[in-house]
Amino acid sequence: MSDGIIIKRAVLHVLDSEASMPVISKGELEITEELSNYISKHIHKIIDDPNTKKAKFIEDDNPIYIMVESLNEDNFLSMTSNMANILFAFMQKNIDIPPADLLCCIFEEEEKEHLAILKLNYKSAFTHWVNNCEDGNINTIISYKTLLPPESQRVEECALIDLSDYSLRIIEKKYEINGEKEFYFSKYFLKCKSDLSVNEKLKILDKVTKDINKKYFDDDFEKTMEIKKAFCESLEENERIDIEDIAQKVYDRNLEIKNEYMEEISKSGLYEKEIVVPERLVEKKFSMQKIKTDSGIELKFPLEFLNRTDKIEFINNPDGTVSILIKNVGKIVTGR
Repeated sequence: MSDGIIIKRAVLHVLDSEASMPVISKGELEITEELSNYISKHIHKIIDDPNTKKAKFIEDDNPIYIMVESLNEDNFLSMTSNMANILFAFMQKNIDIPPADLLCCIFEEEEKEHLAILKLNYKSAFTHWVNNCEDGNINTIISYKTLLPPESQRVEECALIDLSDYSLRIIEKKYEINGEKEFYFSKYFLKCKSDLSVNEKLKILDKVTKDINKKYFDDDFEKTMEIKKAFCESLEENERIDIEDIAQKVYDRNLEIKNEYMEEISKSGLYEKEIVVPERLVEKKFSMQKIKTDSGIELKFPLEFLNRTDKIEFINNPDGTVSILIKNVGKIVTGR
């Protein structure tokens, strides 16, 4: 057990696409404390990752959904074997998909049982090798190409399935399928429809905001800062980004721009009016502001200082230039 996650059963199948067949395990893994911690830490990373997407199975003609729905105490091993064979067959037809071990496990989180499907893509690393010769041992360095991702790295392709309602949380990467980069893991293997991840939503919001600012305000610095402040105020007040409220505050004097802003966000695939942002992501993306002048000077400061003229002030000069005044500095520390 690790931080509320209980690993109940697990099995590992080897999907090395350079081989002609997968190596299907005939037995389950022994759930040692070390193994339980390894799996639990990866599951925690998936749950907390802003790239994780919520998804739902397409139920019609979906072998993976049928297997998951029929999962019971007796068929865990056979079901995961069938999953491994389906995924391996698809990997062999699409050589861009990396080889991996498929780790499947039943775990409990908040008194609910889940099925985790973790595709542990191989990592390459160097290690020593002792070669026994007549004259004694000769130590050398060799490359291992089938190492599994360590606890510190996130799993790049995976799914957590709630066995009470069969909803999914997935992380995936695009690989070349039939000449085009696609999310094959959800589309062809799991056959599910996914929402946008928090990161994808923020990227859409950031791109549309920059495009509108460039189109109508010529990348005006003050307008950029106004938008940033609106994001931060929305997060402080509501613990989420209220897109419509921000558009109203920033573009309230021009209904045409406001409507175009909202339309472009919808066209980009973001239909929600609010984005719930995890606290740690707020710290990462909205705590600091970085600016760069045309003279090559770079500044990085807490975003909250935008409202603090006792800390930093932006002064518009008569000649059209901008002066930046940094105030009340007690000590200057040089950095690298």
